Amino acid sequence: MPSFPLSASTKRLTMLAGLVVACGLLAACGAGSAESAKSSDVTYKAWTEGGNLKSVRHDYVDGLNGAVSLPAEVSGAKWSRQEDGGHTPRLKAVPTDKGVAHCLLRDGDGRVLDQQKGAAGRSVTCSAKR
Repeated sequence: MPSFPLSASTKRLTMLAGLVVACGLLAACGAGSAESAKSSDVTYKAWTEGGNLKSVRHDYVDGLNGAVSLPAEVSGAKWSRQEDGGHTPRLKAVPTDKGVAHCLLRDGDGRVLDQQKGAAGRSVTCSAKR
C-alpha cells in the first residue's frame, strides 16, 4: 500500500472533520436516549379522601441494581413522584384512620398504567407490567 505524505494542515483538517462526524453521531444517539428515558418514566401518585396519608411505598429502577422499594416521606393528603419505573412499577398507599386511599401509575406518554381506590382505613396498591 503506497503512502502519501500529508501536510500538517491536511492532517488537522481531516481530524477535525472526523470529530465533527463523531459528535454528530453521538448527538443523534443521545436524542434517542432522551426519548426512551422519557417513555420509561412513571408518575406515581397517591392521595386520600377524609384523612391523610399514613405511609407510601414505591418501587422504581435504580440503575444496575434493578428495582428498589422505598418508603416515601409523606405529610398531608397528597404525594407524587416521577421516577424510572422499569418493567414493574408499584405503589402502595396507606391512609390514616378511616380515610380512603387512591393510587395512580401513569407512564411518560400520559397513559394510565393502573389506578385503584381502597376501602376506608385500608391500604391500596397499584402495579403494572410493561
